Amino acid sequence: MANNPRKLIRYLSEQYQNYGYIDEQSNEMKQSIKSTFKIPMKNFLRQISVEVKEKIDRLEQGTQIVNKVLQQKSTFTSLISTDKDQETNQHTIIETGITHREMKSGSQRLRWNLLFNLLLWVIIPLPIWIPFISNQVALYLLPSMHAIFVLMWVVITILALRNVLILYMNRSQSYTEKIAKLEKKPIRHIVAISCYKEPIELIVTSVQSVANQTEVHRITLVISFEEKTPDKEEKCKYLQNKFEHAGFEQIIFTIHPRGLPNEIPGKCSNSNYGLRMAVNQMNIINDDDMKNILVTTCDADSKFPSNYTAALTWKYLEEKQPALTTIYQSPLFYNWKLDSLSFITRVTGLLRSLLMLGALIPFNINTMSIFSFSLSLAKKGNFIHPGYQMDDIICLIRWMGVTQQRLRISMIPVPVVSGPTSGETIETEIMEWARQARRWTIGAAEVFHYFIIKAKHIPKIAAFSWGFVFIIYYGVLLCTAGLFNFASTISMLLLVKNVPPIITYIMYGLFGLQMLTFLVAFIIDAIIVRLINVHEFIFILRNIFHFISTPFVLVAYSLVELYALHEVVIFGKKVCKHGASAKNILN
Repeated sequence: MANNPRKLIRYLSEQYQNYGYIDEQSNEMKQSIKSTFKIPMKNFLRQISVEVKEKIDRLEQGTQIVNKVLQQKSTFTSLISTDKDQETNQHTIIETGITHREMKSGSQRLRWNLLFNLLLWVIIPLPIWIPFISNQVALYLLPSMHAIFVLMWVVITILALRNVLILYMNRSQSYTEKIAKLEKKPIRHIVAISCYKEPIELIVTSVQSVANQTEVHRITLVISFEEKTPDKEEKCKYLQNKFEHAGFEQIIFTIHPRGLPNEIPGKCSNSNYGLRMAVNQMNIINDDDMKNILVTTCDADSKFPSNYTAALTWKYLEEKQPALTTIYQSPLFYNWKLDSLSFITRVTGLLRSLLMLGALIPFNINTMSIFSFSLSLAKKGNFIHPGYQMDDIICLIRWMGVTQQRLRISMIPVPVVSGPTSGETIETEIMEWARQARRWTIGAAEVFHYFIIKAKHIPKIAAFSWGFVFIIYYGVLLCTAGLFNFASTISMLLLVKNVPPIITYIMYGLFGLQMLTFLVAFIIDAIIVRLINVHEFIFILRNIFHFISTPFVLVAYSLVELYALHEVVIFGKKVCKHGASAKNILN
């Protein structure tokens, strides 16, 4: 090996002046170090933004280097492929030659998620202190803001009812016949299931729902385990033997190595690795081929209806194959043993479905858990960022940057069942519920920070419109509105003086209207269980109790979010980790 000359240089870190050796041939290293001297010092916020952007860019550059090596068939994990036309299995062993290390958890606390906290600090305490400043202002301001928040729920409820009507009207559609009329070139599918420590019985249930597809012959199934997954080899063999004659075009198993640089453990890194390995194994080179391949990513607790891939194919063809402009989302429902779980879990599941039907899909905010996209879009967007935990939102932001437009979320007119949070006992279930609510909130705050840093690469109108609705949904509706409405009700009763009867009636009316929107969530649930052929038994008195408890569950959820956002402020990025949810109870 030739000796590369090294040069001693001086550079600045965040707090200290440092010396270090670099290779004179390493131009990228020189530029990266020298760029630290170009940060303007006059504008503190701009300085922080530039520093953070450079850090994110360096992480992405490191990730891209690893990904390029992986694409050149060089990794140290095994990839097992089973083709339906072959009797023997193919094994590909690849080596990178890279010494992988854990990505360091950042200590940075000055992050753009502070805007979320600013909303909380301004809006939530408002009903408590404004009466002491001006009773007259409180008399009109508090009911007005309360009305705006309730109006948001009304709009969401109306849009949710519209989408439920679409699901009901399409319940008996023969999508296979519709595909035959539109299809010029066959549309193929990749279904990627990310697994970690889920019981094998749960994985089998999810895979079986994919095997039951009417278009199963179009599907390449990718099952991705983690290197730390217990008994992963035995699980691969069991699944391979069970489904090798299910009719899949191909079955591919991947094992995601632990400790790759610039990654955090979780679905993002697992999906990114599994999808790249699958594409490499399938030898897909032509961009035209990628346009005709749709990828569906999901968790190990997903139940697809038998016509999911057919409905997705039809929707894609009907919309003239918008490969680089559209992501597809089926409405998710959490009726997987939901009737056996606590009122907290059930109410949260019903509200999440209502919000997906009426907010996430109609306003193109983000996909969730189980979603589909063209392989062309994934390739152009450099697949999935492995350094974050919320793959659904990260993909949307990252792909908006490369396509230079706001991506549309198109609803697949079939419902999909996703596993709710669960636990062995009521206590562990509530703890799991709080843990997942905390993780979702931290993930949303983290990706918002990522979005602000990357917004300069997205057209201004697209970036502003998406950022605005994201803040309204996550920062205002989910976290702030519930706590504000609760505080304003208490304030109007105890702190605001000389309240006219008309305002009292308005407050009662707003509360009744809010409860009506919650009632719609229960009505939708009664309709959906019939569409997805789920048999639930919930006594009417228990259902009434769940309905009455809805506003209290929403306030409790907002309190968990309040705690999580302040946790990010105190501890920084090191709390942005993916914690796998417990799924044993779903077996």
